[in-house]
Amino acid sequence: MESSNKIKAFLDSLSFRDLTIAIEFLVTGYILYFYLGEITAATEQLRQDPSWVSGLLLKVIVISIVTSIAGQLLLSFVSDKDMDKPLDEREKLIALSGCKPAYWVLQIGVCISIFQYSAEAQNWSQALPFELPFAPLHILVIAFLLAELVGYGTQLVKARLGVVYV
Repeated sequence: MESSNKIKAFLDSLSFRDLTIAIEFLVTGYILYFYLGEITAATEQLRQDPSWVSGLLLKVIVISIVTSIAGQLLLSFVSDKDMDKPLDEREKLIALSGCKPAYWVLQIGVCISIFQYSAEAQNWSQALPFELPFAPLHILVIAFLLAELVGYGTQLVKARLGVVYV
């Protein structure tokens, strides 16, 4: 009972924009959890099947689109026209502040993926410490999702702390 009151108090303390970012953060976190769960639960034979990997990517895309649309619809019902208001200067800076660390995570993921692809193409010993078919593809998807999480997380922290320029 007390934890639900804390959660309710926390949600009440969030502005509409912060609530939107928090929902996007949670949705992205769920998608990453789902993706990693599917990969780890799959048998080795499934992981090597290109149609299974394509199906998994399709599931991730569909879940992402459906949950994003559902979240935006839910937010539009509770927004009191807040969604239509333009961002103020502080909100614009907070939105931009999440981009830089997100881009770093994405760039690192792309570089790791390129290295992994090169290692596999040159028949070097496995670059990853474990065997994972289609590893460069999985690295790219995970890097993208992690970059989104870092971007949303940075925005949430900066919005809650009120520190925009640091």
